[in-house]
Amino acid sequence: MNANQKLRVEMTSTAFRGKTGLKNLEKCREAAENYGWEFGVQLHNSSEPGEIETLAAAGVPLSAHGPLNSPFNWNLAAESAEPTFEGIEANVKLFRKLKIKSCVFHGFYMTDRPVPAFGGGRSYDECMKTVFRPELAMGPRERLNGRYTLGAEFRRRRLRVRERLAELRRKYRSFLFCIENDFPAYGASNMLAADAALLDHPLCLDTGHLWMTARLFELDFHLEAAAFLKTGRVRMVHLHASKYTREGYPLEEWGDGHLPLDTPGEMDLPRFVGACREAGVDYYVLEVVKGSAADLRLLKRWLEG
Repeated sequence: MNANQKLRVEMTSTAFRGKTGLKNLEKCREAAENYGWEFGVQLHNSSEPGEIETLAAAGVPLSAHGPLNSPFNWNLAAESAEPTFEGIEANVKLFRKLKIKSCVFHGFYMTDRPVPAFGGGRSYDECMKTVFRPELAMGPRERLNGRYTLGAEFRRRRLRVRERLAELRRKYRSFLFCIENDFPAYGASNMLAADAALLDHPLCLDTGHLWMTARLFELDFHLEAAAFLKTGRVRMVHLHASKYTREGYPLEEWGDGHLPLDTPGEMDLPRFVGACREAGVDYYVLEVVKGSAADLRLLKRWLEG
């Protein structure tokens, strides 16, 4: 991070839903500005048009978790990337209208079939079950991924993703598109630092997804985070807590986090944030479903070490 560059801190748009949403937004914006940060809101991929319009009218800088307003996710690993690039182009038109300059997305699925986007009354599991491949799973009835990343199909799809990410950068030079590490389920495959490095593209490092991946593959969470950071490609961090602990929950009951930063757990987020700070990361998104200024205060404390 450049010493003269302001830290950019955003919160996911889910934090500003409901009757008190705009009041919460003002409290968070005031706190972030008092800390000397550039504050913004990242539109969640489940954001509906009314939510997008409300936040745009509030005058807060926006980024996006793509895709927005789309029935399908973007999949650069599919045999045909044409539907994905059509979807990206449609979003870019919206981004230009909203003055959005950065977007994070999941783009590596082990399927050629359309991957439904959740939201609008459809749950994550409901959507992802449509592309479930039991031969890639930990077990025939398990949504969690198995150990398939050394196989020929995975390598072939990884190469596709790398080539298409390069095309994405060429087509949209004025935008920052980050590909995010995936929650390791239903064949979503950008899981491990070694594979993400080979994509040769800006990354978003998500704490909850990495926490689940480390548990699934018996990895040290902080060593794997360090491996991601060592690539020099982490341009954005999705920060949130997880309630899941090794002794408290059997593996099959584990899920994602998206909880407030003060949630008790084993992840050791202060250590993680310190590693990100040392690696020069200057863009943090608090992907806390019901985030508040209290989360910003904690982040400030952790960044100050």
